[in-house]
Order: sequence, then structure tokens, then C-alpha cells
Amino acid sequence: MALPRDPRQKMINIMYLVLTAMLALNVSAEILNAFSIVNNSINTSNKSLADKNNLIYSQFDAQMKDNAEKTAPFRAKAQQVKTLSASMYDYVESLKKTIIDESGGLDEHGEIKDKAGLDAPTRVMENMKKGPELEARLKDLREKLLSFVDPKKRDQFNKTLPLRIEVGKSTDEHGGGTKSWTTYHFNMVPTIAAVTILGKFQNDIKNSESAIIDDLYRQIDANTFKFDKVRPFISLNSKNLMEGQTLTANIAVGAYSTTVNPTIVVNGQSVEAKEGLGTFTAVAAGIGEKTISGTITLPSPTGGAPESYPFTETYNVGASSTSISADKMNVLYIGLQNPISISAAGVPAEQVSASITGGNMTKRGSGEYIVTVSQPGKAVINVVANIDGKTKSLGQKEFRVKRVPDPVLKVGVNKGGSMKAADFKVQGGLRADLEDFEFEGVKYEVVGYRVGISAKGKEYQEGDATSAYFPGSVTASIRALRPGDEVYFENVKVKGPDNVVRSMPSTLFKLN
Repeated sequence: MALPRDPRQKMINIMYLVLTAMLALNVSAEILNAFSIVNNSINTSNKSLADKNNLIYSQFDAQMKDNAEKTAPFRAKAQQVKTLSASMYDYVESLKKTIIDESGGLDEHGEIKDKAGLDAPTRVMENMKKGPELEARLKDLREKLLSFVDPKKRDQFNKTLPLRIEVGKSTDEHGGGTKSWTTYHFNMVPTIAAVTILGKFQNDIKNSESAIIDDLYRQIDANTFKFDKVRPFISLNSKNLMEGQTLTANIAVGAYSTTVNPTIVVNGQSVEAKEGLGTFTAVAAGIGEKTISGTITLPSPTGGAPESYPFTETYNVGASSTSISADKMNVLYIGLQNPISISAAGVPAEQVSASITGGNMTKRGSGEYIVTVSQPGKAVINVVANIDGKTKSLGQKEFRVKRVPDPVLKVGVNKGGSMKAADFKVQGGLRADLEDFEFEGVKYEVVGYRVGISAKGKEYQEGDATSAYFPGSVTASIRALRPGDEVYFENVKVKGPDNVVRSMPSTLFKLN
């Protein structure tokens, strides 16, 4: 007679428990002892790794004393790695303690009482969901550790970092596919095996921590060049100075270190060095070539005798050399924007300034000025410079101030005298052109004149113009001009760029 469904299922469950218990009893003492040996070895390795990592952290501290600016960013990252790793290590340690407590605790010798027990690891890691939590936290730690790696080396560290979270290829006994990470590592394993596995993860944490902080420590000097030769070098603020200017020389050795201050002597004078660099200053005196010489002495890196390196450098001292020139000629013209260029040898253009007496002066660029004047006569340009914080006169120059020259009166392209009647008749008026003048674009305006026409067989005619154009009263007569006729221009008035109206001499055109 068959048993009811529920009692039969209960019987199966009881038999499964009995079988499990029998399997546990069949775990040999030798296997349990082997797990204990491995666990103890892992614990010893973890202590050695902790000591090694602490040594690296102490080296970061030592580097801070010698080169804090370069070391500080890497030390800060290493401290973050230390905190993250220690927190994860302690969490895994707490899981080991929970499993041991759930299995019955430790005996009087400090050994796990029930090393072969299968229930505690399964209950803690699967039923209490500590396994998935551990998996997630280990994955998170791995990503955070990799974030401290140079992106260029990320792929390399991703392949070699000891902390890896992988699921084995074993399948579920019920045919349900690949086992979960928790099931693969902790389901129905002896307590001593679970503790050993957790110890292995602690070892991975320590090894990964070590790999990351080793890389951070190497980066402190990763971009530092290693030199095998040393030579002095000197940098002057200028090799061409004027009397009264200050000579400044920066003196050091090639590949010098900011942590080693050399002994520097220049022209018999000791120079204090700071961060490996010495600065020598002297007032330039006496015109001609001068010499700066001395020695740089460095302590031997091996503790032997100091090594000295001599140096010599020359520079020139000259008298004030100021150049003031008109870009067009040595004359300033009334009514025009006169361009002036000013420079002083050995003095930067931005430290030079200029002023004028008898006019106005505006700076339009480096060493370039515009001068405007209003009265004929003379004007004086004065040049000064800021040298070593003091205002020093560099010189002055006197210029003549003149009006723009008179123009030439023209009809068409003719300046007076003989002109073809046919050419004259097609013109519209009188012009005033400025010829052979250095400034381009300067123009005169004809503001008035009297024109007289003497034509053969006709009465003399006159007309007054109020602009350059021929007045209407004589237009018909101009159109009827023939060879032999004459045209007079008098009382001619013109206005130039200075807005002053000038009187021009009379002119005569004889037509042919």
C-alpha cells in the first residue's frame, strides 16, 4: 500500500538529511587537517603582506619629508586604498567569526570545534544572504582599486589584479545551470573549508592592495629624469646693459635638484642658494665688456669629496642709446598725425614712455606714437624709462614744426602756361594738388577764385567761383574757347588739413 504524498516527501527529506550526515562523517580527518594547514599558511601570508604594505606606507611618509609637493597626491591615494582594503578585510574576518560561532565556536586550544560541519557555512552564506553581499562588496572593491590606476595601464591591471570574482563551471545537481557564486564556494562545504576560502579572499585583498600602492609609489619618480653628468649654467637678465641698470644672473648646475643647495661663489662673493638655485645681482658700471665668473660646489652623492664646477659669462655695458626718429622726416607738420618711433637699447618697450612740449603725443603701440602740433616753430620730445623701479631720463630731441607746403594749381593735369584748348574746355574746374609730399592722402580744397577769359574778337569776361567748379557765368565762354585765347585765375583761396585758408598766386593758361 502506497504512502500518501506528503508523508512520502517527508521520508525523502529525512533520508536526504541522513545521507548528508553520513557524508559529513565520511570527510576524513586527513582532509580536514589539510584545510587547517592551508588556512594557517594563508593567515601567515596575510600577516607578511600586511607588514610589507605598512613598509610601503612608511616610505610614502619618508618621501613627504623630502618632496612633499610631488608625493602628496600619490600618498593621499595610497591612504584611500589602505582604508578601503582594511574595511573589506575586517568585513571578511567578521564572516569567518560568524561561521565559526554558528558551527559551535572554538575549543580550549583555539581550534574550531566542528571543522567538518556542513550546515554553518550554508546557513550563513546562503540562507542569511551573506554570500551575495560578500560577492557584491568584493566586486565594488575591485572597481575602486582599479580607479587608482593610470588609465593607460588599466587593461594590464584588470588582467593581473589578484582580487577576482569568478564562478566555477560546475553545474547545479538538479540540472538548473551554472551554480551561483555563493553556492559554488560555500554550499555544503565543511566549516574549515569555508573559513579557508574566506582567508583566501583576504589574501587576494592584501595582494591587490600591495599591487596598487606599489604602482602609486613608483609614480612619484616616474617622470623624473636620471642624469649622469652635471654642468653649470648661468642665465643673465640681459647681456647688453646701460650704466645704472642692474645685472641679474641665475646660476645653477644642469639637472640640479631642488633638495640639494650648492655652494656658489661669483666674482669672489658668496651667493646663497635656495632650492638648488642661486641668484647673483650687481649694478652695471663702466662701459665695455664685463665678465662674471665663479664656481659651483656640490656635495658628493656618495659621501666623498665635494665636486666643484667653474663657470664664466660675459656681458656688455653701454651708454644710453635712445633712438627718436620721425617716420617721414625730421619735421612735424601742423594739422597732420605725425608718426614717431622711439626705442631704447636694453630697455623693454613697455617700460619706455615719451612726452612732447609744444604739442600732443599719443602712444599707439610698442615704441610707436602719434604727434600732433598746432603752431610753427620747434617741439621737444622727452623719453624716460622705468629701470629697476626708478624713472630714468634716456634723452630728448628737438623737431621743427612747419605747415604743410602749398599746393599746385591745375586745370586737368596742367599747371599753367600752354594748354590745348580742346583739353581745357572739357574740364570742370580748378584743382589744388600737393605734389612730392611724404604723407599720402593729404588734400587741399579750393574754396574760391576769380576767373578771367580773354578771347579773340570778344569782350573780356570775368566770374567769381565759390568752390573748385567754374562759375556758371563763364561756362558758355569756356565751352567756346579757341587756340590763341587766354584764361586767368587770381585771388585763389585754398584750405589745407590745418583748416587754414591760404591765398595762392595768380596763374595764366595760354590755349593752343
